[in-house]
This record gives sequence, C-alpha cells and structure tokens, in this order.
Amino acid sequence: MKNLIAAAMAALAIGTAQAQPRAPGTDYPSRPVRIVVALAPGGNADINARVVATQLSQQIGQQFIVENRPSGGGTVAFETVAATPPDGYTLLVGALGSHTLNVGLYGDRLRVHPLTGVDHITISSHSAVAVAVHPSLGVRTLAEFAALLKANPGKYDYGSSGNGTTGHIAGAMLVNLLGVEAQHVPYRGSAAAFADLAAGRTAFQADTISFLAEPLKAGIVRGIVIATPERSPMAPELPTSAEAGLPAYQATTWTPWSTTLGTPLPIRQFLYEQIAEALRQPAVRDRLTGLGNTIPEGMTPERTRDFIASEIERWVPIVRATGARVD
Repeated sequence: MKNLIAAAMAALAIGTAQAQPRAPGTDYPSRPVRIVVALAPGGNADINARVVATQLSQQIGQQFIVENRPSGGGTVAFETVAATPPDGYTLLVGALGSHTLNVGLYGDRLRVHPLTGVDHITISSHSAVAVAVHPSLGVRTLAEFAALLKANPGKYDYGSSGNGTTGHIAGAMLVNLLGVEAQHVPYRGSAAAFADLAAGRTAFQADTISFLAEPLKAGIVRGIVIATPERSPMAPELPTSAEAGLPAYQATTWTPWSTTLGTPLPIRQFLYEQIAEALRQPAVRDRLTGLGNTIPEGMTPERTRDFIASEIERWVPIVRATGARVD
C-alpha cells in the first residue's frame, strides 16, 4: 500500500513538473523572477508589468515579482538590471522614455545604453499620448491653449512623471512645436504630477491616454488633443493632432521587456513566448486594452531590438530640438 501511495505521489510530481513550461534545455525558471519597473507604481508600464506578471506566475508555476525603481527617468532601473547575472532572473520593464528618450537626454553620460547594455524580449503594449489642461485655464481647443501661452510667456507650468520620461518630452515637444514658453516640473510618477494638475497648481500634463482617460471622463481635467493619427475609443471626443491643426505632434509610448546583456537567446525566446501567451488571455487583454492600450503581435527579441533602434533614430533629434535637459 505504501509503495502504491509513493508511486502515485511520484507520478503526480512528474505530471506537475511536466505541466510547468521551461526554457528548452534548461530548468529555467526554477526560482522566482524579479521584474524591475523603470517607472513609478500606478502608471501604464507598472500596470503592464503587474497584469502580465500575475498571468506568468500562473502559467509557469514560478513567482514573477514586480519591483519599482523609477529614479533617474529609468536609468537606475537599467543600471540595476545590468549589474545582475545574465540568467533571466531579473527582467526590466520600461517605456519610451527609459528605452529611447534617455539616449537624447543623457548622451555620453548614459551608463547603460538601451541597444548595447541590455538584451530585449518583447513589447507588451502601445499607448497614445494625450494632453490635458486644468479647467481654470478656460481653453477648450489646442488653438486656444496656444494663444493663452503665447500671451503669457513662461507663466504656466506642466508636470510629468519625471525628467526624461515620455510625459516630459511629449510636453516639451508640444511647447516647442507651438512656439510658446512653459516650465517643466518633474514628479515621482504620473499620479503625483496629476495630483498637482487636478489641484490647479500646474496648467497641463501630457501623458498616456490609459492614465488620463478616467479623469477626463470625470471632468477633473479637460483634454485638448491626442497625439495620434486616429481618435482613441477611450476618449473619442479628443481631436487628433492633425484635426487640432498640429499634425507634427505625434507621440506614442510602448512597454518594452528587457533583461541582462548576455542572457541566452533560448531563455529570452521562452519569455517572449510566455508573455505572448499571457497577452492572449482574455482577462489580460481586456485589462490592458480597457486602458487604451493596443497589443502588438509577433514582437520577438530580434524585432523588439530593431523597433527600439528605429525609435531611437526617430526620437533623439526630437529630444535635442526641444532643448529638454536633465540635471
């Protein structure tokens, strides 16, 4: 009887092990995986990381634990991940700012370059940038907003989730294209920046539609433009930049997943496949698309690196044209 029980338990253990996917030729992952998020809690990258991490934990049978390291516009997160062994047990989740804009902002001072300092896995979402203003400004269109700032040079401030972030550069880009003056105020995260916008202590904020959609619906702030060629179903009343008379204002952020340089391709390919599977789950898709994200298909490690390289080529001249700086 004891032998039968032991055999049954062994068979159950084997079945459980077989049910848990592993990278081909390895036992990866055989312990918890840390996900370092380059932005503060509550933003789009953080939500992506936590929603996908929960699904990965269920799929793979190992914990995927999220840790936020938002300092330095994502540079601290990059340096944290770059210092870990190339074994796939430390992942990096960032955004347009951390993986592209910092190249233009920091130049030679950037200690870990997005193309040469880490390896890439995939991209889990894209999210359009919108601009919201405090209702006390009394403007309802981009043209009225531009006229107000031109009549009051340097009077108004705009907040962002930090120096070098998507919101910072999207705000600076708007100011530059409109030919107006406004002061940038960096915060530790989109939520902190929005608190001052909602209170009227800052005048406007450029951020993802996924972050701004709910306060726009609630009337806490007023949207004046979305920086995409098409309107968003999250805020269909917002005119596109072309409709608002500023077609050059195009800004979309995205959520890249990376890891330590030198991590074997089979592990990165395994992670790509598992994240792609997670993104196919209805609960995950509904959560991310419900926040205004679109989910790309087929973003393999190779295609992700090529995409990031193309975004760096596009955005670095824009960053430099805005005159944006980090101290």
